[in-house]
Amino acid sequence: MKVGIFGGTFNPIHKGHTQAAYAFFECVKPDKLFVIPTKIPPHKAIKGDDDPEIRLSMTKRAFSEKKEYEGKIEVSDLEIRSEGKSYTYYTLQKIKAMGFDEIYLYCGTDMLLSFDTWFRFADILSECTLAYASRLESAPAQVHEKIAMLRERYGAKILEIPLEPIEISSSEIRAMMREGKDVSAYLSDCVRDFISERGLYQ
Repeated sequence: MKVGIFGGTFNPIHKGHTQAAYAFFECVKPDKLFVIPTKIPPHKAIKGDDDPEIRLSMTKRAFSEKKEYEGKIEVSDLEIRSEGKSYTYYTLQKIKAMGFDEIYLYCGTDMLLSFDTWFRFADILSECTLAYASRLESAPAQVHEKIAMLRERYGAKILEIPLEPIEISSSEIRAMMREGKDVSAYLSDCVRDFISERGLYQ
């Protein structure tokens, strides 16, 4: 069975995330796509008042809008329920234990560029296909060089997803919200309502 894994902190989840996840699904056509909010990201710091359960609920709401993906895209608490930092290698082992033998892992371009610093990254590459859509238009040469290196040294299988990404980050959205700026172009209505209800990012 074929599975896609789309992970992230999602703090908050925005249209760039959902657009990429849907494009990932349509390109790979997996039996199931797991969207997995990270509990404790290994590569970035999050504030002490962060609540992974809130991010999980917000992510579920974001992916509930398109009914055509119901039963095909599942927001999973796999990492939220795990102890310690959310290492992709261990998540992969849990996904394999579910009976999936063909695994595709979505990787944002910024993460792709640092992929060889990930915990047990060579083992990850031996067990799945990386899929990416470019986010760093200013550094295409870096991306091509990194892909070539991962393929040559580690036999990496890497799939490029045709996508014109929405160039925004969650940290930029949080800053805009703190400054009272309009973020409606980047957040779906259901996510903005969720944030308003919870009084988040004030």
